[in-house]
Amino acid sequence: MVITIDGPAGSGKSTASRKLAVSLGVAYLDTGATYRGVAYHALELGADLEDEEALAELARNIDLQLVPADDGVRVLISGQDVSTAIRTRQITSLTRYTAGSALVRSVLVELQRKIGRELGSFVTEGRDQGSVVFPDADVKFYLDASPEIRARRRTDELQAAGTNADYDQILQSIIDRDRRDIARKIGPLVKPDQAVVIDTSDMDINQVTEAMARVVGERT
Repeated sequence: MVITIDGPAGSGKSTASRKLAVSLGVAYLDTGATYRGVAYHALELGADLEDEEALAELARNIDLQLVPADDGVRVLISGQDVSTAIRTRQITSLTRYTAGSALVRSVLVELQRKIGRELGSFVTEGRDQGSVVFPDADVKFYLDASPEIRARRRTDELQAAGTNADYDQILQSIIDRDRRDIARKIGPLVKPDQAVVIDTSDMDINQVTEAMARVVGERT
């Protein structure tokens, strides 16, 4: 059973996908971690992030593993747990080099599919999972929410973590990111064919997860 969850940043897909995987008793496949992992590895090696050929070669040779864990997934590079290291702001900003490269994406899409075959049944989330990586998924979802709601959620998350956050700046950042994600030539954000669209603006994460679980139950 393959379930894909796509949608813009802040729509709740990351948390919902983890919770859905747990409720269904299947693995969670964090494909975004592969792009982060390659960016992190390139930085560690001092590689030129603007050299697509070099990045693609690094992606082909990287020893990257996604290991199911109680809280989602652990990311290992050459046996080293980098699950936390790949989530820093620096790596987030550098991931545009790996995610925006056609050469790197072609390598990592094959890696993601390989991991998926090994897992068998899983929930995966991103921006091109149902459209590109797993177009034959059993169930596809597209989660969405207004930019204002997504900005408020992100602001609240940062403030709860003790980080200063400016709502207006975050809102503009989300609007700009949406525009880039939709317009980019490589792996653009789209609503996959046959995807069930769920607007999470007025839903909490448990309601979103329950709604998806009902759909999966009806279709499988």
